[in-house]
Amino acid sequence: MGRAVKRRYDASRRRAAAEATRARICAAAEKLFLRDGYARTSIRAVASEAGVAEATVYLAFSTKAALLDATIVRATRDNDGEPLDAILGGPAPDMLSRLATSHAATLHRAARLIALGESAILMDAALRPLRDRAHTNLRAAHAAIAQRLADARLLRPGLTAPDAADTLYAICNETTYLRLTNDGARDPERYATWLTATLEATLLR
Repeated sequence: MGRAVKRRYDASRRRAAAEATRARICAAAEKLFLRDGYARTSIRAVASEAGVAEATVYLAFSTKAALLDATIVRATRDNDGEPLDAILGGPAPDMLSRLATSHAATLHRAARLIALGESAILMDAALRPLRDRAHTNLRAAHAAIAQRLADARLLRPGLTAPDAADTLYAICNETTYLRLTNDGARDPERYATWLTATLEATLLR
């Protein structure tokens, strides 16, 4: 009698299915967070909107804070913005205009979610370390851009790279974007044009 042949375990298919489920949960969470707010959005409601069991949501995201964080990360990743590595690898004189265009595209997709996350920290302390990590990464990105401009001798006289990085951090944020685009309703291209002019006038020779 022949030995039964074991079927190969298709780990890649399972991973793809799990990722598709996570994406569906994040899409449902984004809709409900923006419509109902953080406090009034329950895991049960997200599960119902996504068409999965509540336990499935908790398997993918241990807490509501983790779910909001993943939803924000998804929004900041899945947009038409240019990756920072590409901007840093390009010509230094073009960096601020490319940064502004990329920033506008990213915030057009994610600004309202980021703002919701900032305000939700007052309700859920578990969001604070997630927010702090995101801001640490943002500051590091701005520091890299500022240092590249300094190395290319493009910063205005007397302006140090750390001060330029602080300026980028202060201006390039979701609050400024939402105020200048009427809560995201206006064309982000206008914001990109304004941001480019403002950054170049403030930082460059």
